[in-house]
Amino acid sequence: MVPYTNADLDTSTGTAASSPWVIGIQLAQIRALPSIINAVILTSAASSGNAFLYAGSRYLFGLAQNGQAPRIFLKCTKRGLPWICVLVTWVFSLLTYLSVGAGGSVAVFNWFLNITTIANLFTWVGICIAAIQFQKACKAQGVNRADLPFRSPGQPYLAWAALIMFSLVILTNGWEVFTNGNWNVTNFITAYIGVPIFFLLYGFWKIFKKSKWVASSEVDLWTGKAAIDNEYWPEQKPKNIIEKFWFWLC
Repeated sequence: MVPYTNADLDTSTGTAASSPWVIGIQLAQIRALPSIINAVILTSAASSGNAFLYAGSRYLFGLAQNGQAPRIFLKCTKRGLPWICVLVTWVFSLLTYLSVGAGGSVAVFNWFLNITTIANLFTWVGICIAAIQFQKACKAQGVNRADLPFRSPGQPYLAWAALIMFSLVILTNGWEVFTNGNWNVTNFITAYIGVPIFFLLYGFWKIFKKSKWVASSEVDLWTGKAAIDNEYWPEQKPKNIIEKFWFWLC
């Protein structure tokens, strides 16, 4: 839709003018399409913000449950809402208003943006490692995967593939600074500041708590299993071809 020779692709106005989406819409000359795209972007942003507010507050609540955050974050409403966690997570979201400033405030915003992005990627790296180690623990302790109520296909190969993919994204997050003529110390630090922060925090916790790696044969796979086994999982039967495809896919 957009020729690679289009001059607008190389503009740096600080707006969406160089976006292939915007250029494509302009070339197509469809009047209603920009408003539709704006509506999609706004609803996606609202949905994303809501999801991350939920996830961030529950992360904080989980840390408090594990003794890795102050116990004040364990306070909940009568309906089980960790309101202090939600409030603290929401307060940090106000930092996004730094993006409407100029100069130093934008630089600070970019630092926070990259730190949270890298932290999110490291979260997925941790999930992949946990999945791989779980497979090793099951094998070491003679647990048959066929007996597990929930099984992900293609394991542990898909977990390894995802681990490599997320690791590559972390390593190439600031690839632009390594291209010819684009080296910039500030941009390099902004892109990769989250990596040393993650390992420093991890190392500090390992040293502070003196925790050690647990051998696959010693991993606790059984605590809480009886409660899960006692749960009733009703069998869901697909009602139409769409549900059949969805159940097969998921």
